[in-house]
Amino acid sequence: MTARLVQEQVATRLSALGISYAQAVVLIRLYRSATGSLPQTDMIESLAVSRASGTLVLTQLQTRGLVARSSDPADARRLVVVLTDAGRDLEQAVYAALEEVESVIRRSLGPDEVAAAFDTLRLMFEDIKRFRSTRA
Repeated sequence: MTARLVQEQVATRLSALGISYAQAVVLIRLYRSATGSLPQTDMIESLAVSRASGTLVLTQLQTRGLVARSSDPADARRLVVVLTDAGRDLEQAVYAALEEVESVIRRSLGPDEVAAAFDTLRLMFEDIKRFRSTRA
């Protein structure tokens, strides 16, 4: 329930930028990538959604001009998702939306509690990813 409330708050702030929560996740993955690009299959897998849903999110971002997709120079059968200048221009605003919600969360928790909460969420996420990969 708490995660849903947090996601709703983030989504509300992101909607002012014209992007969804899932689209922001894609952009953040690209912001954190050393090259500003990732293989499409890796990107969709990291979203933890179906291939069709992941492709839809990428198509929406591409339509808005925030990402581009091109053939991988090493393997033309694979697509690479690349951050565009327009996508890069949203970086500060996307992070600001997340930081605004995070600051609200931090008001009621001490630094150790925040660190413990994030550690717990990270462990849960890693366990779920491992579980999903064993069932695939």
